[in-house]
Parts: sequence; structure tokens; C-alpha cells
Amino acid sequence: MSATRNTASLSTERIEVAHFFGEGDGATAIEHVFDEFESEYPGVDVVPAGYTNTSSYGLEIKSRILRQDPPSVFMTWTGQDLVPYVESDATADLTDLWDREGLSRSFVEGVADLVRVDGRYVAVPLDIHRKNNLFYNVALAEDLGVDPARIGGPRELLEVLSQCEGEGPIGLTQPMKNPWTVLQLWAQILVGLYDTEVYEAVSRGEGRTHRSEIAESVALLAEYAALADEDAHFLGMGGADQRFRDGEAVFFQQGDWVGAGYEEQAGFDYGTDWGHVPFPGTDGVYVMGMDAITAARDAPQPEAAEAFVSVAASRSALEGLNRYKGSIPPRDDVSLDAYPPFLQDQYDDFTSARVHTGGQKALVAPGKSVDTRDAFVSFVAARDVQRTTDDLVECYGD
Repeated sequence: MSATRNTASLSTERIEVAHFFGEGDGATAIEHVFDEFESEYPGVDVVPAGYTNTSSYGLEIKSRILRQDPPSVFMTWTGQDLVPYVESDATADLTDLWDREGLSRSFVEGVADLVRVDGRYVAVPLDIHRKNNLFYNVALAEDLGVDPARIGGPRELLEVLSQCEGEGPIGLTQPMKNPWTVLQLWAQILVGLYDTEVYEAVSRGEGRTHRSEIAESVALLAEYAALADEDAHFLGMGGADQRFRDGEAVFFQQGDWVGAGYEEQAGFDYGTDWGHVPFPGTDGVYVMGMDAITAARDAPQPEAAEAFVSVAASRSALEGLNRYKGSIPPRDDVSLDAYPPFLQDQYDDFTSARVHTGGQKALVAPGKSVDTRDAFVSFVAARDVQRTTDDLVECYGD
């Protein structure tokens, strides 16, 4: 691709790239993209602005847009999260880029729809994460006499978790310090109980129509919470992840990002020490979370900004970014030969899934997402099923 790029015209440009891959595997992943860009455009001065807190990041980007001082390039999410940026005329129209580089032919079918608003491409997908994994400790599951792949649904999983009460490892380590982890578990329970049609209908705002399903899923979530870690209120993602690695829990419901970390841990081997299955009841469903990158409409260096997005969309950039980050690439022409077995299996699950559905960020308008997180803050504090049901029905009301 470098032979077709007009690098001379950009030799004195300077662009700021804002992102929320500010630590861990994400930092390594985005650094790979920076390296790719620098190799193709050595004269362009790139100023990274990395964040580790996505809430602070979102507020900062919106504030800068309001001040008419947006970063030239910034990371965002797909689906409904793009709509406010488009409505405020903050994103560049990248349709010509998509057409010129044939991206619609290179990206996985359906992914392009999540970065297109009102018929225009306004971003480029960077990754595909799976959210409906249930990780398990192989030895502890065998001790229970349980085959995780044969657990039929969320209620049956609850019965399995109940067997773990008392001495020994806990059934499911569940971090509740941050509401998104509780929201994520609730979403998997809802899909597991009623498949994706109800989940997507609720996300679209048909909460009143599906009040009974919301109530049932919240009631089951409360039963899960009653069996969680004693200090679950204060337990963050990192702490729960470490407990699972240390063999203190049989199960851990999380996205594929944690599995990629397990692949790197010596003495904790995939298939021997740990494994994963779709959350019970979601077999054949791939609940996706996706990050994306866009250029600001009023970027002072529009050509350089678009060039960065173009490099980020390239096969070589996305091969490295997803391999380091622990996700699968949104392009279907990326070789996975260098990827760890877990991610290769995730890709196979993706290609064979009967249903692909967006996570909450892709389906729910941003304002509703905030309300939903607030509902789960209250849930964690009080475990009031009726109140949480009312809150969610209000969040997702017709």
C-alpha cells in the first residue's frame, strides 16, 4: 500500500491521536499502529494522547469537540456510540476512503454496518471482542463432576454454582466494583434465557414490552450475586481475574481479553488448566464489542488524519493490533497463523456463529447506557430486584 501513498505532501504535518488503549496489552497494540504509520509517513509528527479510563476519555473528547478543538484522530466505539458525533458534525466523512481502498470488500460482513451512519462511513473498526465467554478452571470443573459445555442455560449454571457453597473455591468470581461488569453479566443472562431477539428488542427501547423478561433476568442475576465473592462489592476486574488464575474460582464470565492474558501466563495452559465455553444458553451466539477509529471533521491536517485512519485500517496494522490486544481482526484477509490457539478458536467460533450481535455499546444510545450503568450501581448497593427492574424498564422504555 505504501507505493500508492503521497508521503511527500505530508512531510510537515502534525496530528494528535487520542485513544483509550493507555495501558497493558492495549498500549502495545496501539503502539504497533503508530509504528506502522511512522514507517509509511516518517515526516509526520504524531502526538499520542492515551487514556486508561474510558469514561474520562469520552468526556474529554466531547468537551474538546464543544470547544472546537478536537484531536485530529480519535478512537471511539461502533454503532449507536457514533451517532452523537455524527449529529454534532464532529466526524469526517470517510466514505471516499472506504471506496478508494475497497474496505467494504476486506472487512467481515456486517461489521461495516456498525461504522456507517445515514449511509456514510464515519469510522473504521479496529477489533472484535467476544463478551459472552464463560471461562473455567479445568481441574476444578472435573472435581465438581461438571462438563461446562453441557450446562444448558443460566438457571442450570446457577444450580452448578450452588454446589460450590461452603469450603473450597467459589463457583463464579464476579467483580462488582464497577457497574459495567454487572451489566455485562446481566446481558449474558438475558441472552441465555431468551436468545438475542429479546436482548436486541430491549436494547432498542422495547423495555416495557419485555418487562417480564427483564424482571426474570434481574432476579436470576440477584441469585448469582448471592453466591459471588463475599467482597464482590469491592472487587474489581483485576482482582477477580487474579482469583480465577489462582484457582480460587471455578468460573469467570468475561470477554476474550482476559483469555488472551491467560495465554501469556506460564504454567496456566489453555485446554489443560483453563478453558472456555459460550455462556450457557448462548451457544452459537457471538456477542461483540468493537472499538473504532475516526478523523475529526475540523482536523487542521485533514489529509494526514485520513492517512492515519487508512494505515490503521490496513491488513498489517490490524494483524498486529488484534494479536497484541487479545481480539480477532475485523478484516477477513488477516492471517491468524501467529495468533495464540485461544484467539484462533475464537475466530472459528465467530465464523461459525449463527448470530452476531453487538454489545450494549453498539445497540444502546449513549444516554441510555449511562442510565443503565446507574441502575446497576443501585443494584450492587441494594440487590433490590423490583427497583432494578423498574430502573431498567425506564432506561429501555418505549
